[in-house]
Amino acid sequence: MTPTLHHRLHVLEAADWKDGVITLLEPRSPYRPWRYAFGEARPGDFAMLVLGTDPVSVLTVLARVGDEGTIGGALLDPKGYRIDVVDLSTMTLMLNLNENAFTSWRLDDDDAESVILALHQSRIHGDPYHLRGHSSLVAARNLLRFNGVCRGCRREIDLSGADARDQVHVHTVDPYRRPEPHSPIRLGENDDPRQRAHVPWLRSEATDWPAVICRRCRDRMRDGGFTSFLDFRFAENPQCPRCGGRRTQDIVYGMPVDPESWEPWLSMGGCCPTDERQYCTLCDHSW
Repeated sequence: MTPTLHHRLHVLEAADWKDGVITLLEPRSPYRPWRYAFGEARPGDFAMLVLGTDPVSVLTVLARVGDEGTIGGALLDPKGYRIDVVDLSTMTLMLNLNENAFTSWRLDDDDAESVILALHQSRIHGDPYHLRGHSSLVAARNLLRFNGVCRGCRREIDLSGADARDQVHVHTVDPYRRPEPHSPIRLGENDDPRQRAHVPWLRSEATDWPAVICRRCRDRMRDGGFTSFLDFRFAENPQCPRCGGRRTQDIVYGMPVDPESWEPWLSMGGCCPTDERQYCTLCDHSW
């Protein structure tokens, strides 16, 4: 007797990862990068979205097959979740799946259940350290966080046109290096053996910052000789009237939910607003 299928996981794949992400961010996009098989599907089936990054990645949020029961009607609300991507090959190894698990367009039963649970339980949720690196997987991760506004000039970037892939660019940065550890040979007079090498707050130590920018800002960075987006972004802020420095921050008021994800050009002004709008990181002057 043929066993009844309890789980189905369909696969949708965008070989061009950038076009795929753009269609997720902008439903009006004319791009059609997604490939899938028109096999048997049931309303409510899960569908996983695979991006042709290097290494190949999969979104941590699953789509669902719509009421019409076709893969082409898979539904996903990217604005309702904090979508991320994970390395598909590593996930396959960690779940001890068959090496051919993703050569077909559907997973069934135990394999499907393992992948569904793994993606539901993924703990990658916007840690700024995960946004660093130069791989296309990291670039896709940054683009998925795009809120429609260029990080450089703060103008909106329209992704609904046929030229969207040329209008939006991802500036990637070097991965974070481990801090220098204390010597394991002997302790100095002022060393405390109970202390451990710690990871500093990234935004206070960073020399560059990943960003999604428009084509105009990309060209301005190049023409201005900027290799660091952080230097470029600080150059956009006003000069300090006291010391003349160009390391001023925009003061934002309110209680941040995730302070570590704040960009270095933003200053946390607290929950009590004042008339001050800029803060100089060099001389501590606010105005």
